[in-house]
Amino acid sequence: MEDITLKNLWKAQDEKLDRTMKANLFIIESMQKQKAQSKLNGLARLKLFAVILGILWSLFLGILIYGNQLQNIYFTVSTGMIMLITVAAVVAYIRHIALIKELDYSQSITTTQKKLARLQASTFSSRFILLQTPFYTTWFWSTEMIQASIIKFCLIAVPITILFTVVTIWLYKNLTPLKMHKKWVNYLLKNDPEQVPVIQAQKFLNEIEEFKTAS
Repeated sequence: MEDITLKNLWKAQDEKLDRTMKANLFIIESMQKQKAQSKLNGLARLKLFAVILGILWSLFLGILIYGNQLQNIYFTVSTGMIMLITVAAVVAYIRHIALIKELDYSQSITTTQKKLARLQASTFSSRFILLQTPFYTTWFWSTEMIQASIIKFCLIAVPITILFTVVTIWLYKNLTPLKMHKKWVNYLLKNDPEQVPVIQAQKFLNEIEEFKTAS
């Protein structure tokens, strides 16, 4: 009888411990998912703000191009390229927002992590925005300016544009996950306001898996 009683007490204790662990896991999982959702919602708001600014900037550039009526080809081409890249950035940011809104935190951690990885990869690919930088050094060029002082143009304007072009292409090629072994790339990407919320959300979800393993 004593053995049966001890077994029943042991079984009851195990069941109580199991319920406690499940309750703790539920609480931790809920808290971590809420933290992840909060970070990503903040990122979505940031990207929405960028989308609005991008649309307004593109409209403004479109008005400038229309007003120029191809009178200055340098201005038209430069401004046109800036506008096209800005529009592409707006489309990319809208896609990022859609990816964030598609996240279903009731799904498995693995599934959510895969979607976060897609968002992170898409964010990395949007670095093409950098490619508009050199065009900010050529929009003010004009035939009159070149003819007025060809020497100054060749010694000042052209080298500046070349420098910005080289630096922009170099950054575009280096700011990728494949270059994360470089300290400066690792630092920049891990402190990028677009990457930080995603990295933090991934960390919160990883902590759930670690708690499950430890349990």
